[in-house]
Amino acid sequence: MRYHLPVLLQNVKVYLGALSFFIIISSTAFGQDGETLFKANCAACHKIDAKLVGPALAGVEDRWESRDNLKSWILNSQQYLKDNPSDGYAQALYEEYNKTMMPAVALNDAEVEAILGYIANPPAPAEPAVAESAEAPSTPQKDTSVIWLMALALVSLIVVFVLLNIKRTIKGLLVEVLDEEKLAELGEVDDTQWTRKERFRYWVGQNTKTYIAGLGLVGLIVLYTLWNGIFGIGVFEGYAPEQPIKFSHQIHSGEAGIDCTYCHWTAEKGKTAGIPPVNVCMNCHRGIQKGRRWGTEEIAKIYEAAGWNPAKGDYDSEGKPIEWIRIHNLPDHAYFNHSQHVIVGKIECQTCHGEVEEYDYPMKQFAPLTMGWCIDCHRETDVKMANNGYYDKLHEQLVEKYKQEGTEVFKVSQIGGMECAKCHY
Repeated sequence: MRYHLPVLLQNVKVYLGALSFFIIISSTAFGQDGETLFKANCAACHKIDAKLVGPALAGVEDRWESRDNLKSWILNSQQYLKDNPSDGYAQALYEEYNKTMMPAVALNDAEVEAILGYIANPPAPAEPAVAESAEAPSTPQKDTSVIWLMALALVSLIVVFVLLNIKRTIKGLLVEVLDEEKLAELGEVDDTQWTRKERFRYWVGQNTKTYIAGLGLVGLIVLYTLWNGIFGIGVFEGYAPEQPIKFSHQIHSGEAGIDCTYCHWTAEKGKTAGIPPVNVCMNCHRGIQKGRRWGTEEIAKIYEAAGWNPAKGDYDSEGKPIEWIRIHNLPDHAYFNHSQHVIVGKIECQTCHGEVEEYDYPMKQFAPLTMGWCIDCHRETDVKMANNGYYDKLHEQLVEKYKQEGTEVFKVSQIGGMECAKCHY
């Protein structure tokens, strides 16, 4: 069988094209496998470009005598140290990291090669997508309604003053052209020579009912203002102070999905929800060293408080407490227990604190936390007794007590939630 040269060349091109295609596909899959394997086996302790629990891995192959030695170390560092006591680099690495062994991993040779390939050629870091709300952190809006009311009152007084002057001018003209009888027929008197006090007394005598009604209205406004002012003492609804570290609940709770009780773990254990200690922050931020909103600026404040040196990956200085500004603060004579509401009552955090997962910086007080607000909640909230062992016996007693009414779902007010001594002592 004879083949023509053009046909052979065409076939070679097809074969080479197919071979190139499969090489590209295989390389892509290989790279993807390397990334997946790295995240599953290495990312908890290592970063490529920065020190974490273990050393940064960029250029790791250059630091080892041979690739085979590195692969043996990755698979079982403990065994490698036993078999190679003369490997100075491996021994120094072991000493540098407080003689902490890297756990053995169940990987085959191809998977280790895939990880090393990924480390040598990591994907270019993508530009973080910044949410629109990140451009301008939300700040509490100042209430300007009082200023507007004062301005309106001032304008009204100016208008009244102008109208009174116009009236006085017109009356002066009438006095000049009319005698007293004509003025009396118009219901007017010649008061051009009177003092202001005499004019006021005359006006009150002519408009007694209007005067009394005006005094009553002014009195009501004053009483209403004083009443609201008195009942607003100690009420800090909407309070959103600046904090020493810009912490966004929207990022942590909303986007990252961190449960409230991971940071405020004492809410399930006792009276207060507590302020998270800095070591709770460090659980995540030993690895997360840069935020998408404020970069390293705010996280650096956490490191300073913890005494953590991210470059060395060690606590090398004395820490100091973060002086957070307290937002929610009840009076001393009011008793509130978080665990009683969270664990026994199964009340969601959002009931009292609002949709915290949607709050950006700064955090704010959602509810007034007044006595009336708490009592309304006790009157309206059903006690969650189903599958709640704490209430088994009490539920039986209440069902028996209200059996004639057929009530099986009870409000907090029906189990002592309105008793003074429950909250005041």
